Amino acid sequence: MTKAEWYPRLVGWLPDWWSSSGEEEAILWGMAAVLERMDSVLGEHFAETFITQAMQGYLDEHGIERNLTRYTNELNAYFADRIRNITNTTNKPAIKAIVDALLDVGTSTIVEDFESGVFFNTEDFLSRGELYIEAIYNVFSIIVDNQVHAPYSFFTREDFCDREDFIGTNESSLELFQLIVEAVNRAKALGTLYRLIERVA
Repeated sequence: MTKAEWYPRLVGWLPDWWSSSGEEEAILWGMAAVLERMDSVLGEHFAETFITQAMQGYLDEHGIERNLTRYTNELNAYFADRIRNITNTTNKPAIKAIVDALLDVGTSTIVEDFESGVFFNTEDFLSRGELYIEAIYNVFSIIVDNQVHAPYSFFTREDFCDREDFIGTNESSLELFQLIVEAVNRAKALGTLYRLIERVA
């Protein structure tokens, strides 16, 4: 609201016996000017809560809240677009996609502890496919197949050692699991723990 809009409101809040004088009128106009400025500042702050309207430092705060930082000399419009298009990396489908992209063999299964309770009843059977683990609040498990890739060649007279074939290995790659841990640590929500479990071949 402008000063001209605030002034009659201020006059309307005064009692009937109040009579304006030059000094009192000047005070009211001064108060109207202060309220106009406050209204403008509050409107600007409200606009800054929207990503598409935020500028400079306020937009940077929106980015920090989503773990994004501005590139060198990146304009507000481009940075705002990156912030708006951020994807959720902390849910099960997102973490599964991250892990699956790194695996050499098979795909992963993600089970939250509250989902993994198995009871001895007619609905469940003891098999190698079930995991019996202690349930812990706010914890999930990433289960992957044995990461020993089947060899493409065998020691026979029909095969030769060349760059097209490899013999294979008996052990999973430690570097692969370190890479999975690093990727999941970056994606998961803070304060959430997890286990990385490799199935026995």
